[in-house]
Amino acid sequence: MKNIPLLLGTMIGTLLLVFSIAYFFSKTAPVAIEAVVDQTVLLEGSRHSAGPEDARVTVVEFSDLQCPACAATQPLVKQLLAEYPDDVRLVYRHFPLDNIHPYARLAAAASEVAAEYDQFWAYHDVLFANQQDWSLAPSKSDVEAKLVSYAAELGIDETEFTAKITDTVYSDFVQLDAKVGTQIGIQATPTFFVNGQQTAAPQLRDEVAKVLAK
Repeated sequence: MKNIPLLLGTMIGTLLLVFSIAYFFSKTAPVAIEAVVDQTVLLEGSRHSAGPEDARVTVVEFSDLQCPACAATQPLVKQLLAEYPDDVRLVYRHFPLDNIHPYARLAAAASEVAAEYDQFWAYHDVLFANQQDWSLAPSKSDVEAKLVSYAAELGIDETEFTAKITDTVYSDFVQLDAKVGTQIGIQATPTFFVNGQQTAAPQLRDEVAKVLAK
């Protein structure tokens, strides 16, 4: 009986998270029409994943590091991975919305540099956690300085990172992801696919649970 308050607290917290995300999306971008996309197309050239490769569910996320809606969904994504550590694999793909997020592509390239030091996910988390700090910086040079400072916090050499952040090798990785997203008709972020089925963020957890229940 002592665990009942804890259980109720967990359930209420989960419901609040789902409702807050649903509300956020209703105020930002319209939910795209659901579609089914071949998994091989979604995974072509992908570089970043978390969870087992043989997981029963593969969630592909097309995301923009400067997008507030993308930042808002991160707790939900992390919750899924924690809840289903053996059954869910997350594949992350860049889709910078250049017309409204001028530093998204630069941040994405920076995350690709971090990946070279096996720090992609840690850097990804830092960028979302500090999104307002760097995305509202007064100039591109100020943004770059913040991106370098985040890398330094993770133990990456500042001089090396600064030299690589504008290297086209890393921006090409970003463009590859963006090309795949454009190919399949993505227009907003975040966009999720659960085993190839496009799924709106507020329904992500239910869709994963439904697939795993089969």
